[in-house]
Amino acid sequence: MKKLVVLTLSLLSFSASLKAQEVFEWFEGSCLSRSQIDSSKATYLQVQNVHFTIIQASELSQPFLAYQPKDTAYMNVKGIRSECGNFITELEQMEYPKGEYWTNLKKARLDNLKEQCLLHEKAVIALTQPKALRGTPYCKECAQYTDALEKGGKTLLNAWKALHDREIEGALDPNPINMAFEQRWNSPNPEFWARIELLRYGWWNCVLQHQKVWLNVNQYNQEFRKLMTSVQINCH
Repeated sequence: MKKLVVLTLSLLSFSASLKAQEVFEWFEGSCLSRSQIDSSKATYLQVQNVHFTIIQASELSQPFLAYQPKDTAYMNVKGIRSECGNFITELEQMEYPKGEYWTNLKKARLDNLKEQCLLHEKAVIALTQPKALRGTPYCKECAQYTDALEKGGKTLLNAWKALHDREIEGALDPNPINMAFEQRWNSPNPEFWARIELLRYGWWNCVLQHQKVWLNVNQYNQEFRKLMTSVQINCH
């Protein structure tokens, strides 16, 4: 009889554990959402994978744009390739819920990640080899910067000066910006400064403006909640 009681308690404990695994919690701002996963549509791991890689995943952390020449010592293509390889491999191996939407979303995320990796890598190379930006995504849309970077010399310096002039137009106090620019313009290597700033404030901002939107947040939220039988929200 004791054995039967112990067995029954063990089964109940196991059942409760499984039940607990079907509950998924996540934060949106200061609100905690607690949901019961529909086991016919997804597993806990699948839901966790989707949420982590889409909403909570860390961005690429390897530096690829410099603020000043000394920053370039911390930028290297090998580090970017290693980090990107790990991110891509991890994402490719993750199991998502079944269905066309989730299959397409995972592909879109992978495509976006691969594009980011390529752009980060080429940005580092372009500091010393501007031709590296040829053929990269959005190179046509951002041709005014890629062309100036590649031509160098007076063309590069003029593009840098034009970028600076646009910056001070909207500045409340342009004096500090002008002083910093004059120091860099009259430095021993103004072209390197020009390349650094044109890459960061010209080319990269242009890329960000033209990048494809790979995630429709409203649609994602709708599809995500379809994986649940109930959602409770507690805001503090």
